[in-house]
Amino acid sequence: MDKQKYVSPALMWLFVLAGAMLIFLFVPAWRFWRIKFSLSWLFLPVVFYWLYFFIGAIKVHKQAAMSVAKIDRIVKEGVYAYVRHPIYHADITLVWGISLFMGEPRFFFASAWLTAVLVCWMMLEEKAMEKKFGREYLEYKKQVPMFCPRLKG
Repeated sequence: MDKQKYVSPALMWLFVLAGAMLIFLFVPAWRFWRIKFSLSWLFLPVVFYWLYFFIGAIKVHKQAAMSVAKIDRIVKEGVYAYVRHPIYHADITLVWGISLFMGEPRFFFASAWLTAVLVCWMMLEEKAMEKKFGREYLEYKKQVPMFCPRLKG
């Protein structure tokens, strides 16, 4: 029986939301570029990319969005063959896509904040997974990148 205490992902999202709210309160709203010159054409592909990784993670592993305490096995198929944290990867990709679409500094700062919190959270989860699954997780780490998928060539 696992007696280790795990922190809930709800706490991580609370940090993300609190930071984003502060950014939106204190950073002025002005645009870097006009909509016709923006990178708005990227928005739809980014949403589909997010859906692919998010739904792919949940489809393969229902406990994926839960804390490490709820994870009962290491999943190595589907999107987990590309990255160890597909949901966080998808979330970060989505917020940066939104930032490019919006073209405002506060969206960039909020994206940087979310990225920093999620990267720290991924590192905490990595340590917990190593503790929980030992050598099997260490082998998985050697084969699959944490965040950025490798381009297969």
